[in-house]
Amino acid sequence: MELVPLHDLPSRALRPLLREESQHWGEELFWDWTEVASAVENGLDRRALFGSGVREHGMLVAYCYYMVDAGRAIVGSVYAGEAHRDRGLEAPLLDTVIADAQARVGHERVECQTLFSTTPEADQRFSRAGFAGRRRHYLMRSLGPLPIPSANGLRLRTVRRDDLPGVSELIHRSHVGSVDAALNLTYASPALCRGFVDTLVLRSGCGRFCAEASLLAEDEKGLAGVVLASELSQTNGHICQVSVDPARQSRGLGTLLLVSALEALRRLGLRTSSLSVTVGNGRAYALYTRLGFRLRKEFAAHAWVRPPARIELPA
Repeated sequence: MELVPLHDLPSRALRPLLREESQHWGEELFWDWTEVASAVENGLDRRALFGSGVREHGMLVAYCYYMVDAGRAIVGSVYAGEAHRDRGLEAPLLDTVIADAQARVGHERVECQTLFSTTPEADQRFSRAGFAGRRRHYLMRSLGPLPIPSANGLRLRTVRRDDLPGVSELIHRSHVGSVDAALNLTYASPALCRGFVDTLVLRSGCGRFCAEASLLAEDEKGLAGVVLASELSQTNGHICQVSVDPARQSRGLGTLLLVSALEALRRLGLRTSSLSVTVGNGRAYALYTRLGFRLRKEFAAHAWVRPPARIELPA
Protein backbone atom coordinates (compact mmCIF):
# COMPACT_ATOMS: atom_id res chain seq x y z
CA MET A 1 0.00 0.00 0.00
CA GLU A 2 1.24 3.46 -0.90
CA LEU A 3 -0.30 6.87 -0.15
CA VAL A 4 0.12 9.22 -3.13
CA PRO A 5 -0.87 12.88 -3.69
CA LEU A 6 -3.52 13.24 -6.37
CA HIS A 7 -1.47 16.07 -7.88
CA ASP A 8 1.16 13.50 -8.84
CA LEU A 9 -1.32 11.41 -10.82
CA PRO A 10 -2.79 11.78 -14.31
CA SER A 11 -6.58 11.66 -14.43
CA ARG A 12 -6.49 8.34 -16.31
CA ALA A 13 -5.04 6.70 -13.18
CA LEU A 14 -8.24 7.53 -11.31
CA ARG A 15 -10.63 6.61 -14.14
CA PRO A 16 -11.30 2.93 -13.22
CA LEU A 17 -12.03 3.86 -9.60
CA LEU A 18 -14.31 6.72 -10.69
CA ARG A 19 -16.19 4.35 -12.98
CA GLU A 20 -16.80 1.98 -10.09
CA GLU A 21 -17.73 4.87 -7.80
CA SER A 22 -20.34 6.12 -10.29
CA GLN A 23 -21.99 2.72 -10.29
CA HIS A 24 -21.89 2.60 -6.48
CA TRP A 25 -23.67 5.94 -5.94
CA GLY A 26 -26.14 5.12 -8.67
CA GLU A 27 -27.19 2.00 -6.78
CA GLU A 28 -27.04 3.43 -3.25
CA LEU A 29 -28.38 6.96 -3.79
CA PHE A 30 -30.14 6.73 -7.19
CA TRP A 31 -27.67 9.42 -8.29
CA ASP A 32 -26.10 9.38 -11.76
CA TRP A 33 -22.57 10.35 -10.78
CA THR A 34 -20.95 10.20 -14.22
CA GLU A 35 -20.87 14.00 -14.70
CA VAL A 36 -19.31 14.45 -11.26
CA ALA A 37 -16.71 11.81 -12.11
CA SER A 38 -15.92 13.67 -15.31
CA ALA A 39 -15.57 16.93 -13.37
CA VAL A 40 -13.17 15.22 -10.95
CA GLU A 41 -11.04 14.07 -13.90
CA ASN A 42 -11.06 17.57 -15.37
CA GLY A 43 -10.16 19.06 -12.00
CA LEU A 44 -7.15 16.77 -11.77
CA ASP A 45 -6.03 17.69 -15.27
CA ARG A 46 -6.32 21.41 -14.41
CA ARG A 47 -4.51 20.91 -11.07
CA ALA A 48 -7.62 22.32 -9.36
CA LEU A 49 -8.19 19.36 -7.03
CA PHE A 50 -6.13 18.32 -4.04
CA GLY A 51 -6.09 15.19 -1.96
CA SER A 52 -4.60 11.73 -1.79
CA GLY A 53 -5.09 8.23 -3.09
CA VAL A 54 -4.12 4.75 -1.93
CA ARG A 55 -2.25 2.72 -4.52
CA GLU A 56 -1.75 -1.03 -4.41
CA HIS A 57 0.27 -2.92 -7.04
CA GLY A 58 0.20 0.18 -9.25
CA MET A 59 -3.61 0.61 -9.10
CA LEU A 60 -5.57 3.23 -7.16
CA VAL A 61 -7.94 1.47 -4.76
CA ALA A 62 -9.15 4.43 -2.66
CA TYR A 63 -9.06 8.23 -2.85
CA CYS A 64 -10.29 11.42 -1.23
CA TYR A 65 -10.17 14.91 -2.68
CA TYR A 66 -10.96 18.51 -1.85
CA MET A 67 -11.41 21.65 -3.93
CA VAL A 68 -11.13 25.33 -3.09
CA ASP A 69 -14.07 27.71 -3.45
CA ALA A 70 -14.58 31.22 -2.04
CA GLY A 71 -11.62 30.86 0.33
CA ARG A 72 -12.76 27.55 1.79
CA ALA A 73 -11.74 23.99 1.15
CA ILE A 74 -14.61 21.59 0.43
CA VAL A 75 -13.85 17.91 0.97
CA GLY A 76 -15.53 15.71 -1.63
CA SER A 77 -15.99 11.96 -1.65
CA VAL A 78 -13.92 9.51 0.34
CA TYR A 79 -14.20 6.30 -1.58
CA ALA A 80 -12.65 2.85 -1.54
CA GLY A 81 -13.30 0.21 -4.17
CA GLU A 82 -15.59 -2.60 -3.09
CA ALA A 83 -12.76 -5.14 -2.85
CA HIS A 84 -10.80 -2.84 -0.53
CA ARG A 85 -13.45 -1.72 1.95
CA ASP A 86 -13.34 -2.87 5.57
CA ARG A 87 -9.55 -2.87 5.39
CA GLY A 88 -9.07 0.37 7.31
CA LEU A 89 -8.04 2.43 4.28
CA GLU A 90 -10.55 5.26 4.17
CA ALA A 91 -10.25 6.64 7.72
CA PRO A 92 -6.46 7.31 7.70
CA LEU A 93 -6.78 8.55 4.11
CA LEU A 94 -9.42 11.04 5.24
CA ASP A 95 -7.23 12.08 8.19
CA THR A 96 -4.44 12.92 5.74
CA VAL A 97 -6.72 14.98 3.49
CA ILE A 98 -8.31 16.84 6.43
CA ALA A 99 -4.89 17.73 7.85
CA ASP A 100 -3.70 18.95 4.45
CA ALA A 101 -6.81 21.10 3.93
CA GLN A 102 -6.46 22.62 7.41
CA ALA A 103 -2.75 23.33 7.00
CA ARG A 104 -2.76 24.82 3.50
CA VAL A 105 -2.25 28.60 3.54
CA GLY A 106 -5.31 30.55 2.41
CA HIS A 107 -7.89 28.09 3.70
CA GLU A 108 -9.58 29.78 6.63
CA ARG A 109 -12.47 27.33 6.51
CA VAL A 110 -12.97 23.64 5.63
CA GLU A 111 -16.35 22.03 5.01
CA CYS A 112 -17.66 18.59 4.12
CA GLN A 113 -20.93 16.72 3.83
CA THR A 114 -20.18 13.03 4.16
CA LEU A 115 -22.94 11.71 1.89
CA PHE A 116 -20.36 10.38 -0.57
CA SER A 117 -18.34 8.28 1.87
CA THR A 118 -17.83 4.53 2.02
CA THR A 119 -16.61 4.53 5.62
CA PRO A 120 -18.86 4.84 8.68
CA GLU A 121 -15.90 6.41 10.49
CA ALA A 122 -15.95 9.62 8.41
CA ASP A 123 -18.04 11.71 10.80
CA GLN A 124 -15.93 10.64 13.78
CA ARG A 125 -12.75 11.67 11.94
CA PHE A 126 -14.07 15.18 11.31
CA SER A 127 -15.10 15.52 14.96
CA ARG A 128 -11.63 14.44 16.11
CA ALA A 129 -10.08 17.08 13.85
CA GLY A 130 -12.03 19.87 15.60
CA PHE A 131 -14.95 20.25 13.22
CA ALA A 132 -18.44 21.27 14.31
CA GLY A 133 -21.10 19.02 12.81
CA ARG A 134 -24.73 18.01 12.70
CA ARG A 135 -26.43 14.85 11.45
CA ARG A 136 -28.25 14.95 8.13
CA HIS A 137 -30.47 12.42 6.37
CA TYR A 138 -30.79 11.60 2.70
CA LEU A 139 -34.48 10.75 2.27
CA MET A 140 -36.36 9.14 -0.61
CA ARG A 141 -39.95 8.40 -1.58
CA SER A 142 -41.79 6.81 -4.49
CA LEU A 143 -43.55 9.30 -6.75
CA GLY A 144 -47.24 8.55 -6.51
CA PRO A 145 -50.10 11.06 -6.87
CA LEU A 146 -50.48 13.56 -4.03
CA PRO A 147 -53.36 15.96 -3.39
CA ILE A 148 -52.14 19.51 -4.01
CA PRO A 149 -53.14 21.92 -1.21
CA SER A 150 -55.07 25.08 -1.89
CA ALA A 151 -52.92 27.98 -3.05
CA ASN A 152 -54.86 30.43 -0.85
CA GLY A 153 -54.37 33.33 -3.22
CA LEU A 154 -50.76 32.54 -4.06
CA ARG A 155 -49.62 32.31 -7.67
CA LEU A 156 -47.28 29.47 -8.63
CA ARG A 157 -45.11 29.58 -11.74
CA THR A 158 -41.84 28.13 -12.95
CA VAL A 159 -38.55 29.87 -12.14
CA ARG A 160 -37.08 32.10 -14.86
CA ARG A 161 -33.51 33.24 -15.25
CA ASP A 162 -34.39 36.82 -14.29
CA ASP A 163 -35.80 35.50 -11.00
CA LEU A 164 -32.43 34.28 -9.76
CA PRO A 165 -31.33 37.43 -7.86
CA GLY A 166 -34.60 37.48 -5.90
CA VAL A 167 -34.48 33.72 -5.33
CA SER A 168 -30.93 34.00 -3.97
CA GLU A 169 -31.89 36.78 -1.57
CA LEU A 170 -34.91 34.80 -0.34
CA ILE A 171 -32.81 31.68 0.26
CA HIS A 172 -30.33 33.76 2.25
CA ARG A 173 -33.06 35.34 4.41
CA SER A 174 -34.69 31.99 5.10
CA HIS A 175 -31.39 30.61 6.47
CA VAL A 176 -30.29 33.49 8.72
CA GLY A 177 -29.42 32.09 12.15
CA SER A 178 -29.86 28.45 11.09
CA VAL A 179 -27.59 25.46 11.68
CA ASP A 180 -27.29 25.02 7.92
CA ALA A 181 -25.98 28.58 7.55
CA ALA A 182 -23.41 28.01 10.30
CA LEU A 183 -22.09 24.84 8.64
CA ASN A 184 -22.30 25.89 4.98
CA LEU A 185 -20.78 29.17 3.79
CA THR A 186 -23.16 29.04 0.81
CA TYR A 187 -25.89 30.66 2.93
CA ALA A 188 -23.73 33.36 4.53
CA SER A 189 -24.67 36.18 2.15
CA PRO A 190 -26.96 36.91 -0.81
CA ALA A 191 -23.90 36.93 -3.09
CA LEU A 192 -22.80 33.46 -1.99
CA CYS A 193 -26.38 32.22 -2.29
CA ARG A 194 -26.42 33.61 -5.83
CA GLY A 195 -23.37 31.53 -6.66
CA PHE A 196 -25.12 28.46 -5.23
CA VAL A 197 -28.32 29.14 -7.20
CA ASP A 198 -26.39 29.77 -10.42
CA THR A 199 -24.56 26.49 -9.94
CA LEU A 200 -27.86 24.61 -9.51
CA VAL A 201 -29.78 26.33 -12.29
CA LEU A 202 -27.19 27.25 -14.92
CA ARG A 203 -24.44 24.67 -14.41
CA SER A 204 -26.33 21.54 -13.32
CA GLY A 205 -24.43 21.44 -10.04
CA CYS A 206 -26.78 18.88 -8.47
CA GLY A 207 -27.95 16.82 -11.39
CA ARG A 208 -29.74 18.22 -14.44
CA PHE A 209 -31.78 21.28 -13.45
CA CYS A 210 -35.50 20.55 -13.80
CA ALA A 211 -37.25 23.74 -14.91
CA GLU A 212 -40.70 22.11 -14.90
CA ALA A 213 -40.51 21.28 -11.18
CA SER A 214 -38.72 24.45 -10.00
CA LEU A 215 -41.43 26.83 -8.84
CA LEU A 216 -41.98 30.27 -7.36
CA ALA A 217 -44.87 31.29 -5.12
CA GLU A 218 -45.89 34.95 -5.31
CA ASP A 219 -48.47 37.08 -3.52
CA GLU A 220 -49.34 40.76 -3.52
CA LYS A 221 -46.12 41.51 -1.61
CA GLY A 222 -43.89 39.68 -4.11
CA LEU A 223 -41.81 36.52 -3.86
CA ALA A 224 -43.05 34.32 -1.01
CA GLY A 225 -41.28 31.00 -1.54
CA VAL A 226 -39.30 28.85 -3.95
CA VAL A 227 -38.51 25.22 -4.66
CA LEU A 228 -35.61 24.19 -6.91
CA ALA A 229 -35.52 20.66 -8.33
CA SER A 230 -33.24 18.54 -10.49
CA GLU A 231 -33.02 15.11 -12.05
CA LEU A 232 -30.29 13.01 -10.46
CA SER A 233 -30.88 10.12 -12.85
CA GLN A 234 -33.36 8.98 -15.48
CA THR A 235 -35.67 7.74 -12.71
CA ASN A 236 -34.94 9.93 -9.66
CA GLY A 237 -35.82 13.58 -9.14
CA HIS A 238 -34.22 15.62 -6.38
CA ILE A 239 -35.49 18.54 -4.30
CA CYS A 240 -32.41 20.75 -4.08
CA GLN A 241 -33.88 23.62 -2.08
CA VAL A 242 -37.18 24.67 -0.48
CA SER A 243 -37.24 28.16 1.02
CA VAL A 244 -40.11 30.26 2.34
CA ASP A 245 -39.94 33.93 3.28
CA PRO A 246 -39.62 34.05 7.11
CA ALA A 247 -42.67 36.31 7.42
CA ARG A 248 -44.81 33.79 5.52
CA GLN A 249 -43.74 30.57 7.24
CA SER A 250 -46.10 28.20 9.12
CA ARG A 251 -48.90 28.84 6.61
CA GLY A 252 -48.58 25.71 4.48
CA LEU A 253 -46.54 27.35 1.73
CA GLY A 254 -43.66 24.89 2.04
CA THR A 255 -46.10 22.01 1.68
CA LEU A 256 -47.70 23.60 -1.39
CA LEU A 257 -44.33 24.15 -3.08
CA LEU A 258 -42.98 20.70 -2.28
CA VAL A 259 -46.11 18.79 -3.30
CA SER A 260 -46.39 20.80 -6.52
CA ALA A 261 -42.74 20.04 -7.36
CA LEU A 262 -43.19 16.33 -6.62
CA GLU A 263 -46.26 16.20 -8.86
CA ALA A 264 -44.30 17.89 -11.66
CA LEU A 265 -41.52 15.31 -11.30
CA ARG A 266 -44.11 12.51 -11.41
CA ARG A 267 -45.68 13.92 -14.58
CA LEU A 268 -42.24 13.89 -16.19
CA GLY A 269 -42.15 10.10 -15.71
CA LEU A 270 -39.71 9.93 -12.80
CA ARG A 271 -40.35 7.14 -10.31
CA THR A 272 -38.69 8.38 -7.10
CA SER A 273 -37.62 11.60 -5.44
CA SER A 274 -34.89 12.42 -2.92
CA LEU A 275 -33.80 15.29 -0.69
CA SER A 276 -31.43 16.00 2.20
CA VAL A 277 -32.33 17.54 5.54
CA THR A 278 -30.62 18.37 8.82
CA VAL A 279 -32.06 16.03 11.44
CA GLY A 280 -32.45 18.87 13.95
CA ASN A 281 -34.69 20.84 11.58
CA GLY A 282 -37.79 19.40 13.18
CA ARG A 283 -40.40 21.34 11.18
CA ALA A 284 -38.94 20.41 7.80
CA TYR A 285 -38.26 16.82 8.86
CA ALA A 286 -41.86 16.36 10.02
CA LEU A 287 -43.14 17.69 6.68
CA TYR A 288 -40.96 15.35 4.64
CA THR A 289 -41.89 12.27 6.64
CA ARG A 290 -45.58 13.20 6.50
CA LEU A 291 -45.27 13.28 2.70
CA GLY A 292 -43.78 9.79 2.65
CA PHE A 293 -40.02 10.40 2.56
CA ARG A 294 -37.99 7.73 4.34
CA LEU A 295 -34.34 7.41 5.36
CA ARG A 296 -31.99 6.16 2.68
CA LYS A 297 -28.63 7.16 4.19
CA GLU A 298 -27.43 8.97 7.30
CA PHE A 299 -24.49 11.36 7.00
CA ALA A 300 -23.43 14.70 8.49
CA ALA A 301 -22.41 18.26 7.64
CA HIS A 302 -19.09 19.44 9.13
CA ALA A 303 -17.29 22.79 9.22
CA TRP A 304 -14.04 24.07 10.71
CA VAL A 305 -12.55 27.57 10.84
CA ARG A 306 -8.99 28.48 11.68
CA PRO A 307 -8.56 29.34 15.38
CA PRO A 308 -9.08 31.59 17.18
CA ALA A 309 -12.29 31.83 15.13
CA ARG A 310 -14.87 29.15 15.84
CA ILE A 311 -18.13 27.81 14.45
CA GLU A 312 -21.08 28.86 16.58
CA LEU A 313 -24.01 26.48 16.18
CA PRO A 314 -27.47 27.61 17.31
CA ALA A 315 -29.11 25.45 19.94
